[in-house]
Amino acid sequence: MEDKHKHEGGCDCAHGHNHSGSSCSCGHDHAHEQLDKKKFIFKVTAGGVFLIAGYILNELAEKGVADIPSFIFLLCFGISYLIVGFSIIKEAAEGIVHGDIFNENFLMGIASLGAFAVGEYTEGCAVVFLFTIGEFLQSLAVQRSRKSIKNMMELKPQKVTVFRDGSEVTIKPEQVKIDDIMIIMPGEKLDIDGVITDGCAELDMKALTGESIPVSKGVGDEVLAGAVDVDGAIRVRATKEYKNSTVSRILNMLEDAEDKKSNAEHFITRFSRIYTPIVCLVSLLIILVPPLFLGGEWKEWIYRGLSALVVSCPCSLVISIPLSFFGGIGACSKEGILVKGGNYLEMLAKADTGVFDKTGTITSGKFEYVNCECYHCHCSNNQHRELLKIIAACERYSTHPLAKSISLAFGHYADDCEVKDARNYAGKGVSAVVDGIKYYVGNEKLMQDIGIEFEETKCIGTAVYCASDTEFKGDIVFADIIKQDSKDAIAKLHRMGINETIMLTGDKEPIAEDIAAKAGIDTVYAKLLPDEKVARVNMLQQEGKTVFYTGDGINDAPVLAQADLGIAMGGVGSDVAIEASDMVIMGDSLSKIPVGRRIAKKTLNIVYENIIFSLVVKILIIIGCAVGIFDENAMWLAVFGDVGVCLIAIANAMRTLIIRKDKK
Repeated sequence: MEDKHKHEGGCDCAHGHNHSGSSCSCGHDHAHEQLDKKKFIFKVTAGGVFLIAGYILNELAEKGVADIPSFIFLLCFGISYLIVGFSIIKEAAEGIVHGDIFNENFLMGIASLGAFAVGEYTEGCAVVFLFTIGEFLQSLAVQRSRKSIKNMMELKPQKVTVFRDGSEVTIKPEQVKIDDIMIIMPGEKLDIDGVITDGCAELDMKALTGESIPVSKGVGDEVLAGAVDVDGAIRVRATKEYKNSTVSRILNMLEDAEDKKSNAEHFITRFSRIYTPIVCLVSLLIILVPPLFLGGEWKEWIYRGLSALVVSCPCSLVISIPLSFFGGIGACSKEGILVKGGNYLEMLAKADTGVFDKTGTITSGKFEYVNCECYHCHCSNNQHRELLKIIAACERYSTHPLAKSISLAFGHYADDCEVKDARNYAGKGVSAVVDGIKYYVGNEKLMQDIGIEFEETKCIGTAVYCASDTEFKGDIVFADIIKQDSKDAIAKLHRMGINETIMLTGDKEPIAEDIAAKAGIDTVYAKLLPDEKVARVNMLQQEGKTVFYTGDGINDAPVLAQADLGIAMGGVGSDVAIEASDMVIMGDSLSKIPVGRRIAKKTLNIVYENIIFSLVVKILIIIGCAVGIFDENAMWLAVFGDVGVCLIAIANAMRTLIIRKDKK
């Protein structure tokens, strides 16, 4: 399978010129163009004044109202053209030097100069004048489409207050070291991931998760960069350097998202390389064939051919299509869904099979204690303290959500234990030496691997078994809780065209089937190791299905990478989640996936609308120019076919930023 995580260096100019960075040789940095409003106002105002003056003087002279020498209105047209059109001619020349001939500046330059050559001075100036206005409006649209992502970019901190040598010091975020104590006051933003060491506060996570309700955090709680302190002063111990913090990684991911083109964008790039030379040839044939072989007038057919040349520019496609995907990515970011590129947004729209992990994805990952069975432990007062102490001591070093629940419930029993040589067994459990004795704590697979006879629990829930090298000690049982929105999210995905939903879990079949029934999942595969999950997803892909997989981004990293689209749930604090997945749901709500799919499908529909609309209008105008339907209005209609259609397509692309509320 093609490596879908390969980074695409540089980008392809829409006119076929490959270059590094984002600026194309046609002179337009469509992705990062900075608007010079003062320069634009001067060009349009001064150029417009001379254009109007030239037009009025020319009309007065033609109608015999005044005896005006032709060089006067020609001078006005010439000055107007130089003010507005000089940059176009310059950039066209630079494109030719760099081997990028058939770009929009070249086409506009040839058409406008050709109009001058046949005496259509007003049209020649109007082409570059309206084209310049159109380019400026396009730039405004691009900036607006980037606004939501720029809001995320504003999370980048300027300074951080830390406590060093008994005093508060303000430093740059890059200077913060691990274990530095950061001071966060009400109204301030947390700049680096950490753990609260003093104080408690309500933290606004809206910039990260899209949720508007603040979250209460206190001593010992992990907090992520980008959260805003609402009401309490806290001190936070930095657990990462800024370059590895959540916000820094998110910003880097968003910056890289542009480079990962969708299939539609790749198609438009390839299409433009063929389309533009063909329409240039058609324009040339319109100019040459009728005068040479059909007795047509040169002036008339040159005018028609130049009009066809103007309308042939593929600007509406090469600007609006990437803009649509970038707008879709921005809309997703508003909802707390980070998409790493247009290709993944397209994949979300086209997926037909949804595969889910159980723990932490469909369920909350918050386990409730159900039962404890002790076999060979020497317990007092039937409290099972010895078994609970051993299990808690071992699970302290596990990353599994169940281990966290065990540590939270019974961790204090193991405070005085000496624990050494802790080891994780993927999909099975852990082992550790506790007070000089080696113990194994995990599921039945781990018990089978070490060859210990054990008795499976009859309780419904997730069992954790404990054994030494010589005997089985007992088990405790926890039950996972299904998330409130899981059932609703799965039902919405079914209604949105996901043909089959599948749950893959390492848990036992009775538990897996119970959770799947509650969530509305179609198919369940239980007792799977990570590599078996990968094999299952691979089998689905071989059947021709387009699969997205949703997991916690830690134990499920291999299958996240295998799926056509990997979605990490609640993984904003996990390096593995960000690296292995193609999308990151910032939070733990499964309902974000239907929201993202709705945005993705809307984006793809807009892309198809723009492609069809642009091509149909351009082809009709070119045909009209060729057969002489438009006559004297051909050039003006051609300008609409280029600039007007482009602006309409861009306005349509901007609809990706409008997020309607989901219907219940």
